[in-house]
Amino acid sequence: MKNQKLLNEYFAIEWVTRPNAGLEKFKYSGSALIDKVQSDEWVLDVGCGDNYFKGKIRNLVGIDPANDKADVKVSIEDFNTDQKFDVAFCLGSINFGDSVEIMGQIVKVTQLLTASGRIYWRCNPGKQDHQTEGCKKITFFPWTEEWHHHFAGSLGFTVVTVKQDTNDRLYAEWVRK
Repeated sequence: MKNQKLLNEYFAIEWVTRPNAGLEKFKYSGSALIDKVQSDEWVLDVGCGDNYFKGKIRNLVGIDPANDKADVKVSIEDFNTDQKFDVAFCLGSINFGDSVEIMGQIVKVTQLLTASGRIYWRCNPGKQDHQTEGCKKITFFPWTEEWHHHFAGSLGFTVVTVKQDTNDRLYAEWVRK
């Protein structure tokens, strides 16, 4: 089960001190995503961390429950707005808990998207490989290509691609059917 307090402590204390924290190192789910967003589109960055894309993407709202650099310091479950987004970035943020918790978070993301919305993902395949003590206490969901197809299909999305990204992470793109 996901423990939000434990996750917040981990990301606010241990995660911010890690080396090579930037998204530049990711081949598909880092800076390359900037080119996938049109200038008039609105982007929701779920679990934005240091808000890396702020200033690089014009219409961006970054949310994060543990990082003060977020535009709104809140979990996806508790984020409420009337605004609809064209794009969601879920870059290492929907990785914690069991399949029921993951589905609940994805449902919330999809509810915030426009009818033609799309999602870009970076997912941990269940590895506790962050090299910090707190990482051993966290339950990582074991993402696979099959899980992407399962969740996407259940919610009216099509998986456009799933690729191996840097650091043994999965990159995926979803679009509404």
